[in-house]
Formats: sequence, structure tokens, C-alpha cells
Amino acid sequence: MSRIALALALALGASTLAQAADLAPPGVPAALAASAPLYDPSKFEIRGGFFASPFGVEQGSTDVSAALVFPKVFRLPGWQDVLIPRLRVGGVANLDGRTSYAYVDGLWTVNFDRAFAEVFLGGLVHNGTLQNHIDENATALGCRELYHLGADLGYRFDQHWSIMVTYEHGSDGEPILSNCPQNRGLNVAGVALGYSF
Repeated sequence: MSRIALALALALGASTLAQAADLAPPGVPAALAASAPLYDPSKFEIRGGFFASPFGVEQGSTDVSAALVFPKVFRLPGWQDVLIPRLRVGGVANLDGRTSYAYVDGLWTVNFDRAFAEVFLGGLVHNGTLQNHIDENATALGCRELYHLGADLGYRFDQHWSIMVTYEHGSDGEPILSNCPQNRGLNVAGVALGYSF
């Protein structure tokens, strides 16, 4: 009788371990763990999209964007891995002869199954005007180099393809973070497709 009880206990224990293997590790939010099959930060990703300036002097002008997202340099165990950014380099080209720019960012991604949210922070260099009197149809940005920040909300179709809505802002941070003479800022918003490989 004791052998039967021991066999049942071993079988129950093996079943419990198998179920536990499918669960998130302790301390890992379920949403982050559930997204692991679709999100692989060890891959490269290319992104391209279509943007517009929603307000300001350049309101109504249109842009195309392209970016390359690099794999994470290193990983952390559990949920802390979301604190490690990926490097992103890219550019936004204005199709109406207004301000275009290139940027380098840190990109932080949080996953919720197929949906995801991102924030980014870095710097950009633009070809726009610096002072108001130079071009009344373009935003006076004060300095050639600006801070670049914004956010994405996206959805993953599979392990390769994703779509996201994006808002990007460029600013010189005047008067606290710079001594540039102007601070009208640069704003674009739109939709982009991503492909991981």
C-alpha cells in the first residue's frame, strides 16, 4: 500500500512541476512573461512609417521615417529586463521641404501579450531653422542638436511583424537644459510597421 501511495505522490509531484514550468517565474508580472514567444530582444528590428506634424508652424506637413533597432547588449533575469533599453538609430524625412532629422535613442519596451508600449529618449540632429526670422514656414528650433523623446503603442501580429502608433518630440530643453535662444519644439505623430529578424 505504501508503494502505491509513493507512486501516486511522485506522479502528482511531476504533474505539479510540469504545470509550474508553464507559469511565470516568481516576481515576473504575468503580462511580461506571457509575451515572451512574440518579443525577442535578441533580434534586430527595422521600422518604417508615415508621420505628420499635428500642430505648430509645420502643422499638416508629412514625413516618412525609417529606423533600425539593435538587440539588447545584455539581459537581466525576470521583470528587471525591461529596465535595459535597446539602441535605436533612425531618421525622419519631411516631404514638404520642412524639418528633417536623424536620431539615436534608448528604447524601453513593456509587453502585454501581443500589445506593447515603448518610451524612448536620446538626441537628434536636424536641418531646420534656428531663428524665427529665417523661415516663417518652419519651426525655429534654437539649436542644431536637440533632445529626442516620445512613445509608441503597438501590436504584434507574430514573431516578426508589428504595427505601432508613435509620437515624437524634439526640444532643446531651454531654459533648464540648454541656453538656446528658441524653444518652439518639433512634433510628429503617425503609424509605423516593424519587422524583427
